[in-house]
Amino acid sequence: MPSPIYPAKQHLLKTAKNLGVSSGVIFIRGGDTIVHPDSDTEYEFHQDSNFYYVSGIKEPAFAVALDIASSKAILFVNHVDADEAVWIGVPPSLEEYRNTYGFDQADYTYDIAKVIGALNPSKIYALPHHNLEQLGAKTLDSVPIKTEKLITAIHEARVFKDEHEISVMRKANQISSDAHVQLMRKARIGMNESELRGQFVGQVLAKGCDYEAYGSIMARGRNAAILHYTKNNMQMDSSDEMILVDAGGTYQSYASDITRTWPLGLRFTTECRHIYEIVLDMQKTVIDACVPHKQWEDMHILANRVAAEGLLKLGILKGDIDSIMANYVTGYFMPHGIGHLIGIDTHDVGGYPEGTKRINAPGLRNLRSRREMLPQMVFTVEPGLYFVDDILAEAKANPDVAKHIDFDVVAKYRSVGGVRIEDNIVITETGNDNLTVCPKEVTDIEAIRSAAYEA
Repeated sequence: MPSPIYPAKQHLLKTAKNLGVSSGVIFIRGGDTIVHPDSDTEYEFHQDSNFYYVSGIKEPAFAVALDIASSKAILFVNHVDADEAVWIGVPPSLEEYRNTYGFDQADYTYDIAKVIGALNPSKIYALPHHNLEQLGAKTLDSVPIKTEKLITAIHEARVFKDEHEISVMRKANQISSDAHVQLMRKARIGMNESELRGQFVGQVLAKGCDYEAYGSIMARGRNAAILHYTKNNMQMDSSDEMILVDAGGTYQSYASDITRTWPLGLRFTTECRHIYEIVLDMQKTVIDACVPHKQWEDMHILANRVAAEGLLKLGILKGDIDSIMANYVTGYFMPHGIGHLIGIDTHDVGGYPEGTKRINAPGLRNLRSRREMLPQMVFTVEPGLYFVDDILAEAKANPDVAKHIDFDVVAKYRSVGGVRIEDNIVITETGNDNLTVCPKEVTDIEAIRSAAYEA
C-alpha cells in the first residue's frame, strides 16, 4: 500500500540533485482556482503536476521551497480565514500539514517573502511559467532568478518512479482494470456509448480515484478508427461490431491508461478476431522485449514487424517483409506510437530528453518518447491496427506503399474500425512488471461476454 506520508522532501532533493548545484533556493508555486468567464463558478481544480510531485498537495494556492545547501524543505500553506472556512471547512494546522507531507517547516503563503529573504539565497530556481510576485520586490530586485534549468531537472526526476509512486500506480491500475471488466460484464446491444462512460467513471470514483485520467474513449465499430474519439454518444446496435474502451482513473494524482477492445455480441466475428489477435501478438511480443537498456523506438519497430507478419498472412499486405518495413507500410495501419511514459500526467513528461529529435516517418513521427528504457520508468504499451479512410487514401497514392497493400482485402476488414490493447508496465532491473490486470485473451473475453448475456 502507498506510504501514509507523501515523499515530498525526497522528490525535492531528487530534483535538486538533477540541478547539479550546491546552493540556492528552489521555489515552486501550486496552481490557482480558475473561474468560468462572467460567472462565479469555478472550473474543477486539478493541481499543477510539477507542484504535486514536490508537495503531495491537491489544494490550490500553496507553494514550496527547498534551501539546497541545508536540504531544508518548506511548505507554504494557503491561509483560510474564518469567513472562507464557513464555505470550505476549517483546514489543518501548519503543524498538521508539515507532518502529513514530510516537510521540515511550514509557514503561510503571506510570509513567503520574509521566509525566503531570511534564507539569503544566492540564486532562486523557479519554473518559467510561474508567477513569482509572492517572493516580494526586494528579493526579485536583488537575487538572480533562474528559470531555465529547473523544469528539466524536475521532469527528469518525474521519469523515474519511486516505491510510493509505483504503489499508487498499481492501485490506479487495479481499480481501472476492475472497471473495464465490469463494462465487459454489463454492456448489451441497445445501450449507448455514453452509458458505458458513465458506468466506468462511476466505478473508478466509487473505488477511490480522484477523477478520469483523461477523456474516456468508448468507440463502437467504425468510431474506433478515430484515435481520440470522445463524443461517446452512439447507439451500440450491432452484435457484429466491437467496442474500443480506452479509459483509466487517476488515484492519488497518478494516472492509469488502459485500453481493451471486445465484441458487443457474444464473441468476435472472424474479421474482428483476425485483427485482434495480431494486435495482441504485437503487444505480448513488445512487453516480453521491454528490458533495461533497450531503446523505446525499437519497441515500436518490433511491433510494426509483428503487425507486418500478421497482415501478410491475412493478405492485407503483400510482398517482401523487408521492403514493407523499409517503406513504413504498417505505419498506415498504426499511425500512433507504441506507447508513452505515464505518471502524474497520462502523457507524462521526459519522453524526449534535450537534443533528441523526432523520426520523420509514418507512425514513428508520433512516438511520444525516444529514450533508453531504464529501471523505474513506467510506460504504456498500446499497439493498435486501424482502418482509417484518409490515411489509407494517402497509402494508395504512394506507389512505394500501395504495391504492398491489397485494397480489396482491406475493404473486407474496414468494418472492424480499429483495435487497440494497452497495459502499463514498470521497467525493472531484469525486465518489467505489468501493473494492468484486465483480461485480454480471446477466450477470457468471450467467456465474460457470454456470461454478460446470461445474467
